[in-house]
Amino acid sequence: MIFKSLKGAIIIATFVFSGSVALADKKPRASKPADPNQIIQTYLGNTWVWSRGGSYWGGGGTFQAVWTSEKNGSKSYADGKWYVTSKGTLCYEAVWEWKDKEEADKVEKNCWQHVVDKEGQVWQRHHEKEEWYKPGPEKIKSGNAIKAEYRKHRKAVGG
Repeated sequence: MIFKSLKGAIIIATFVFSGSVALADKKPRASKPADPNQIIQTYLGNTWVWSRGGSYWGGGGTFQAVWTSEKNGSKSYADGKWYVTSKGTLCYEAVWEWKDKEEADKVEKNCWQHVVDKEGQVWQRHHEKEEWYKPGPEKIKSGNAIKAEYRKHRKAVGG
């Protein structure tokens, strides 16, 4: 089913954000939750670039994302909201759309916990994974870098 592979693809994209899978590690010792304002400033008005798509974290909590399947090249897009918890966890809740979708719209939630180690380095992990990563700043682009791609994906899906 496409939806399950889409969810897996989004989870895999979190590894792409951090650079190399070799950077996976245990939770840093003496770490504390990241300041929510620091996480908001990192994502607000910016695009997180994934290997086969990306996500835009807009003002007012607006979330948009695009993904192209590696398996068959099919396009999908998501609309929803995003927020950061008081403990520095970044989340989005969105509905993914793709051509020939067989199930009813379902809100998909994904979160990334952020902590800061004793040297001030931010680390993150997907809420469904054990591994911690140092986020790669090269994966965050200023502004809405997926705007044109979002329109193409939406058109391809029929949205």
